[in-house]
Amino acid sequence: MSTTDTTTAVAEIDWKAAFQAACAHLPDKVELPYALTPEGERMAAFKRICPPEFMHRIDRTQLPKPAAFDLLAGWDGSYPGPIGFGITDTAKTRAAWSALGRLYVKENRPFAWFPARRLATELERYEKHDAASEFFRAYSHYKALFVDDIDKINWQFESQKEQLFAFYDWIYRANVPCITTTNKDRVWWADKMGDAFTRRIFEDAHFEIKF
Repeated sequence: MSTTDTTTAVAEIDWKAAFQAACAHLPDKVELPYALTPEGERMAAFKRICPPEFMHRIDRTQLPKPAAFDLLAGWDGSYPGPIGFGITDTAKTRAAWSALGRLYVKENRPFAWFPARRLATELERYEKHDAASEFFRAYSHYKALFVDDIDKINWQFESQKEQLFAFYDWIYRANVPCITTTNKDRVWWADKMGDAFTRRIFEDAHFEIKF
């Protein structure tokens, strides 16, 4: 072996030894900062979507209906989803966001949400282009939907009532997991929309949680 070959071989041995020595000092497991983990990235995305008032820690002593809150917030994401109903300021919406945060951040289940009026206008926009089926196809890819305060549609427009019925009929027929909140009870809805719609939202498409 020539002097050059010997020098190269020694250098290679020295390099391997140095590399092995460096590796010996590395930790067995490297922990990424939470923000860089998939869960941390989902948390950041959730914070951009969730209204700020629903992000702070819950004071359970201030919950008017703790058992109802826990039932809705603990929803497992399966069909049928919950419909939380009762007077305003009973934390229905907060419970819904709590459930969605857990399902998305911890379990990676993407969701879409609508205030009631935006749901109606979205459906109307698709219908104007004869593409209502595209709306349902697009939102069928989400693992959960959330419609907040469905009693707050614009009742002056008959078309919004029809769109609401079409939406919940789809929720029922396609077995779409959906959280809905409303300040009104079954009697009110039966008077506004009739028994068929009331049965659809309170029995067929959801299970009831009274706040």
